[in-house]
Amino acid sequence: MNHPGTEPSATSVSSLPRVSRRHALIGLAALLAQAGFWSNPLSAAMSAPASAPATGLAPATMLFYTLSQTITGHRDLSAATAARIEQAMRTNVPGFADQLPRLGALLVTGQEAKALLAAASAADAGLRELALAIVAAWYTGTVAGNAAQGTKSIVVAYAEALMYRTVADGQVVPTYCNYGPLWWLKAPPAVGVSAPVAPKPVPAPATTGTPETKGKQAK
Repeated sequence: MNHPGTEPSATSVSSLPRVSRRHALIGLAALLAQAGFWSNPLSAAMSAPASAPATGLAPATMLFYTLSQTITGHRDLSAATAARIEQAMRTNVPGFADQLPRLGALLVTGQEAKALLAAASAADAGLRELALAIVAAWYTGTVAGNAAQGTKSIVVAYAEALMYRTVADGQVVPTYCNYGPLWWLKAPPAVGVSAPVAPKPVPAPATTGTPETKGKQAK
């Protein structure tokens, strides 16, 4: 036993249980989770993969996600990207918090994008502008700002921008590698067209009479 004020001996130190770095990190993560560090739905959506389902979203974010699915016509949207766009639009779009539930009230199960846009146009011009702004944000990956109001455009997505889906069959997202690293070393894919056929030889036209020698003068 060590007396107070004395240094612990080597034997007593070696007898203490050793905690690995892995166990220390697991314990820290458990403490943070218990403290509610990850209880924010927006934080959960931001950290989720792009293909993750929409779970744990706040009601307003879930409404925005459902609106986005309808107005864009794409049901496989990223919940994380939806949370980013919604947060950016709350910053850059005046009256967004008031207009979002009004636009959401026009939603109908199985509704097409054209029907929702028509309903928004009939209800209020501001709701139509909001619906189109949501589409623009999803396709460009950017929520536009307004210099007069002192707001700057906010980039919320790049590769997930819907504009790249339209040309995905023939163009890769700019700055992204096509078909993985060193893809140009592989054999090119089949183009699906038949090989060229050599044209058949055309016989020379038949001639009649005896050709005259050049320079021969008539007598």
